[in-house]
Amino acid sequence: MSTSRHDPANRQRPTSRPDRSVYRKRRIIALVVLLATIGLLGALIAGLVNMVQGLFAGNPAASGAGAVAEGACDPKDITLVAKVMDNQGVERPAFESGINPFFGYDITNVGSKDCLVDLGPKETYFKVTSGEETIWNSVDCDRSGLATAPITLRAGETKVSELGEWYRVSSSSTGCGAEQTPVVTGGASYHLTVEVGGLISKKTSQFILN
Repeated sequence: MSTSRHDPANRQRPTSRPDRSVYRKRRIIALVVLLATIGLLGALIAGLVNMVQGLFAGNPAASGAGAVAEGACDPKDITLVAKVMDNQGVERPAFESGINPFFGYDITNVGSKDCLVDLGPKETYFKVTSGEETIWNSVDCDRSGLATAPITLRAGETKVSELGEWYRVSSSSTGCGAEQTPVVTGGASYHLTVEVGGLISKKTSQFILN
């Protein structure tokens, strides 16, 4: 048997080359891996930038005394009016004997921007005064079941509250309902103020009980 390298039996068989579709698949896989790596690096860099900005930005709400929290209604942009009405929702300056006043309020955003305010009963307080004396205060009522109701008050929008009946009584640590001590009537003058979501009516509403 011939051992010559020229013998056809001794020639090395040619290696077959991969099909072109294999090359395309490899390139696509490499491209996907490259893009994923770039995306991951971008996310890490963005996270580091945000962290550094947060460290140096500080808390804007704490930058000065009395600063208004972002989105909260600024008192100077709000008009809050206490209302004294009858059971039909009609404002009255005086009430005859046996007719109980009903309390409510109007709140208006007179500013140019929308803002947030809590109009829930849990954040609403009515107070009746006579001279320097507090006669009745809803803080003395049982408020355990009351809820909050934060809303967006649009620029120029007015919200009107529901009405609550006042039983012509004083309030105390024992409560604020009809069982409390009756107030003086016969032409006695009283003033109503309201607080809603931390905002307080600038003026009182005067009324007379006969």
